[in-house]
Amino acid sequence: MKKYIKIIIIFLVILIIVFFFIFKNKKEEEKFYLKLNGKNIITISTNQNYKEPGFKAYDSIDGKLNNQVKITGQVQNKPGTYELTYTVKNSKGEIAKTHRFIKVIKPEKITYKESYDKLDNTSRGWWSGNKKDGTRPAGGADINELKKLNAYFLGPNEKVIYLTFDEGGNDTYVKEIVDVLNKNNVKATFFFCLNYIKTNTSLIKSMVKAGHTIGNHTASHLNMPSLATKENFDKYLKEITSVEETYYEITGQPMEKVYRDPRGEWSIRDLQIMKDLGYKTYFYSADYKDFDGDKTKEYALAELTKRLHNGAIYLIHPKNKGNYLALDSFIKEAKKQGYHFDLVKNIK
Repeated sequence: MKKYIKIIIIFLVILIIVFFFIFKNKKEEEKFYLKLNGKNIITISTNQNYKEPGFKAYDSIDGKLNNQVKITGQVQNKPGTYELTYTVKNSKGEIAKTHRFIKVIKPEKITYKESYDKLDNTSRGWWSGNKKDGTRPAGGADINELKKLNAYFLGPNEKVIYLTFDEGGNDTYVKEIVDVLNKNNVKATFFFCLNYIKTNTSLIKSMVKAGHTIGNHTASHLNMPSLATKENFDKYLKEITSVEETYYEITGQPMEKVYRDPRGEWSIRDLQIMKDLGYKTYFYSADYKDFDGDKTKEYALAELTKRLHNGAIYLIHPKNKGNYLALDSFIKEAKKQGYHFDLVKNIK
C-alpha cells in the first residue's frame, strides 16, 4: 500500500512540474511589453537639446510595435522636470504604458578663480622617455604630483596596456582601426576635436555603441595654457564645452570626462582647471615619431612592440597608415606576451 501511495505522490509531483512548465511557456508566448532604452530619469542642462534614447515595444502576436508607440509630453529648454508618457496598443486592445522624467537644470556658471593666478602656467611639452627595454618610463612630470591633478601617463604596474589615438584631421584610418579593434575585442580611447566629431557622426555613434571612449581633444587644437588666463577664460571654456555639446547632440549621451591636451602642451594651471571641470587628463608613456609621414607596417610594428611595458598608455596617430596596418599584429603580439587591454578611464 505504501508503495502505491509513493508512486501516486511521485506521479502528482511530475504532473505539477509539467503543468508549471506548460503554463510558464504559455505565459512567455503571450508577451506584450513596452520598455525604455536608457534611464527612466535623465538630467540635461538648458544648453543641451533632449535626444530621445528610444524604446522597444513588442507583442508575441503582432510582433514589433515600435512605430505605433505614442509619446505625449514635451521637454522645454528651461529649468524644470518634464514627464514623457509612452503608450502602445496591441491588436487585442491591450495597452502598455510607461513614463520617463527629464530634469532640465541651469548649468552652474563656471568662472575664473583668483587662485589660478598662483599656479604655474608655463607651457610645457610632454615627453614619455620612450624606454625600449620593458621598464616603466619616468615621464614628463612626477607621477604622484600629476595624480593630485587627475592627470595620468601610466596605468598600474600590471600586464595591462591602453591604446589611445589622437585625431590628426579628417584624412585618417580611424574607421579601419576601429574595425581591427572590434575584430580583436579590444576597446580603445580616441581623442577627437570638434570638426572630426561633427563630420563623422555615424562613425562616432558606432564607436560608442562598440564600447570605445571618445575623449575631448578641444575644439580647435590650440595651446590651452595660453588660454588659461582670466582674459581668455571664456575661450578656454568654449574649447571644451563646444565639443561636449556636439557629442551630446550626436549620441544623446554626456561626454566622458576624458581629456588630452593638444600637441601634449600643458601647464599646472591648465590641469587644475580641467580637474575643476570634472576631467581626467591622460598623457602617454609609449609613442614614436609616427606623425612625420607614413611608416611601413613592419617599421610601425617594431616601434610599437619594443615599447611594451606594464601599464603603458600608447599614443598612436591614426593618420599614419603603418599604424593601421600593424595594429592587428601588434595586438596579437601583446596578448601573446600576456598583456590585456583596457580603457584609460579605468585607471585609478
